Amino acid sequence: MLPDFRSDVLRSSSHDAGGVFRTTLDRRILNQRLIGGILAATLLAALFYQNNPFEQLALTAMAVLMGALLAALTFTRLPLLTVQVTGLLGGWAYLLAKTAYVLFALPGDAGLPMLMGLAPWGAVLLAAHLWILGARRSALLNAAALGSMGALLLIKLVLTPAAAHSSVTGTLLQMLLASAVLLFGQRHAAQRLRADVRRAVLGQDTAGLDALTGLPDRVTLERQLEGLFQQDPEQLVVAAIGVDTPGGQPADATFQPRLAAHVSRVLMGTVRDQDLLGCLGDGVAALVMRAPDARSARAACERLRVRVASRPLDGVNPTVTIGVVYADGHLDALALLRAAEDTLSAARRSGTNRVLLGPVITGAAHEEAELLPPQALPA
Repeated sequence: MLPDFRSDVLRSSSHDAGGVFRTTLDRRILNQRLIGGILAATLLAALFYQNNPFEQLALTAMAVLMGALLAALTFTRLPLLTVQVTGLLGGWAYLLAKTAYVLFALPGDAGLPMLMGLAPWGAVLLAAHLWILGARRSALLNAAALGSMGALLLIKLVLTPAAAHSSVTGTLLQMLLASAVLLFGQRHAAQRLRADVRRAVLGQDTAGLDALTGLPDRVTLERQLEGLFQQDPEQLVVAAIGVDTPGGQPADATFQPRLAAHVSRVLMGTVRDQDLLGCLGDGVAALVMRAPDARSARAACERLRVRVASRPLDGVNPTVTIGVVYADGHLDALALLRAAEDTLSAARRSGTNRVLLGPVITGAAHEEAELLPPQALPA
């Protein structure tokens, strides 16, 4: 998860109220919807091209293929990559067959309308290679697809040199050039995105980010917290998360900073995208989220504590102590953050690896603070 500096990222929701773990759409379900949409588009195209013998045959074959892939995704555990590659190959087979039909079966420029309708789908298939296979594995299929289309055009020019001045040839050549530009730009965008992600995660040369954890620093977090509070103070939760020092840690002096960075990565990969993580320094992180009530907020932090403990580093199970404060209308934004830090300090005085619901009460009444006992760590 990359730090999101917008002031409106947190949203209250009855669906994920009290939760803290990120939710993602199942990839098989996503591909079922995608293939279902392609199947619907293929059937509509078949109705439109009822008088075209080539389209009737090709689109029928495509509809059968898409239907088979949809059934495989729904009723079997066929690997998702196999389904995706099969769909890509089927799509390119249709495009190349249609290109050959326009070049060799139709006279003159009669196939120009069909070719113009084909152009957007060629760009979609080129882009889909990178979406599905990644930059490295898609290179072979991209080269094979564009090379096959170029070979068809070259064969046409060799057999019919006069076709070099036709609109069909010019359009197909423009499609090939545009595809090459698209591939170059797409790969450049992917490389730039990876560099941006690396800088954001590592905090390298990025203003407002902590250099060790890659999280927003205290100043940035306070500014965003104030904006969120002004926008809607209801159901706002601030948790201060302190990384505990393990008793049997290695003698290496760099272990504790590495442990803090490790815990930050676990937190970034766990919390929801709409929640806000920040770094307060000295191995303490802050989490800003929304929850329906204080009990739900405490339970969410307890689940987060157990998740961190289940991700070891160098054979050491890290633990965190969390002080959590629920907005009750009596504290402003920065007071909520200070109350969370005070609650964390109070929890650490009583031990580690626990969650304390604040705000704590100073003096003799401090003993009345509600403290959760440590739970057994997952195996």
